Amino acid sequence: MNLEGYQDVLFIITYGLAILILSIVADRKNRNPLVWALIGGLFFPCSLIWLAFLPGLCLKGNGESKGRTCPNCDPVLGSIVH
Repeated sequence: MNLEGYQDVLFIITYGLAILILSIVADRKNRNPLVWALIGGLFFPCSLIWLAFLPGLCLKGNGESKGRTCPNCDPVLGSIVH
């Protein structure tokens, strides 16, 4: 295999790792990992920085999102928002 072949393989491995990292971070923040992996993989460094600063989303019924009460889980705030 020549040098260009190794560069292609290295690019594919790097791109795969970038997609994996984005999907793991998105999943931990309760965001859609598939969407972040596919779209964010095109602009990996910018997407990772953006995702790192986004707050986590509340899981239905958890009631906490970064120390704040989630409007979807709190009946009082939910009635105001909806």
